[in-house]
Amino acid sequence: MTDLDDVVDESGEDETDLVARDDDEAATTTVDWTVETVVSQMRKGRIDLTPSFQRRDAWTRVAKSRYIESLIQRYPVPQIVLAEDPLRPGRYLVIDGKQRLLSIRQFCADADDSRDASWMDDKLRLTGLTEAKKLNGSTYEKLDSDFPAESMRLENATIRAVLLRKWHSNDFLYTVFYRLNSGSLKLSPQELRQALYPGPFMDYVDKASGESQPLQWLLNKTRPDRRMVDAELMLRFIAFQVGAKKYEGNLKNFLDGTAESMTKRWDSEAKQSAVAAGNAMNEAISAARSVFERDACRKFVGTRFERSLNRALFDVQIHYFADPALREWQLQNKPETVSAFQELCRSDAKFIEAVTSTTKTVAAVVKRYTAWGDALSQVSGVDHQLPAAIATPGR
Repeated sequence: MTDLDDVVDESGEDETDLVARDDDEAATTTVDWTVETVVSQMRKGRIDLTPSFQRRDAWTRVAKSRYIESLIQRYPVPQIVLAEDPLRPGRYLVIDGKQRLLSIRQFCADADDSRDASWMDDKLRLTGLTEAKKLNGSTYEKLDSDFPAESMRLENATIRAVLLRKWHSNDFLYTVFYRLNSGSLKLSPQELRQALYPGPFMDYVDKASGESQPLQWLLNKTRPDRRMVDAELMLRFIAFQVGAKKYEGNLKNFLDGTAESMTKRWDSEAKQSAVAAGNAMNEAISAARSVFERDACRKFVGTRFERSLNRALFDVQIHYFADPALREWQLQNKPETVSAFQELCRSDAKFIEAVTSTTKTVAAVVKRYTAWGDALSQVSGVDHQLPAAIATPGR
């Protein structure tokens, strides 16, 4: 399997539709333009925002506002890629960055400039800002009058532009476009977390998850997952089992806090607890495979199991397979276990709601663990315990 095999394009079009030419190359230069310069270039018509191969205006107002916020805050932003029109030297088609340029154009539209008349209906008012919250509700005019320092930072913010000149065919531009889009794979949260909390704990999670045959089976992989889903699953399991940080309703903070805490406490006791949890997870996944087969950690809806792995069900099912007494009972009573899970999915709408991907509240997490634990205890007669991160005294 190649990297391209991992990219699914539902349009049916891809780079194989293009015709290669031996002379397909371009002169490439890089320039740093200020936002003020970019706005001027767009007003003068030197940057064409509507080439046939680009998407239409696709960003929400929040996404546009946050791009403007990033420029004001001087956060790193992606470069734009422009191709010079061979019939109109000095004018450029947008190959990559249309949505960013549209955001700037719509925010900076000036009612007193006749060249901006067609943009006034779509003029942007900042909304959904998370860092510069005081700017929410601001138009460009309000930014200029009420927040002159921020207005100056925006106008002087730098945007890097790659300029393609002397290209020979439209297929060359399509090739550049496809390559840029196929390469725009965002960093996964776990990849970023691995970089933010370096140390022996995250090294253990990375190595142990990458070597875990049970995790590879669960994810239908033959090697460590490229986006570190295997590491994320192991971190989730350890986080709930060890309870280095209590779960308070924010999954990101919970996993980040666990990584930070375990890294700081990586003495013999912390290391032993992490390794023990990792081993227990592997044994539990193997048991889940024996009982549920390919339906392990999948939702049961209507009359069938869903195809996609459900992370919330991974947390719940693997937790109770990690309990030695409940694991033994489930292995000896496979049909009863599967039947009990199917019945829970059919009869408890709140359980299904609690294992949806967007439900991360404390109540939802406690509900999903409690519901399946209670169902198992009822059919098996074996008591269950909640994981340490959500357990309360006396439970």
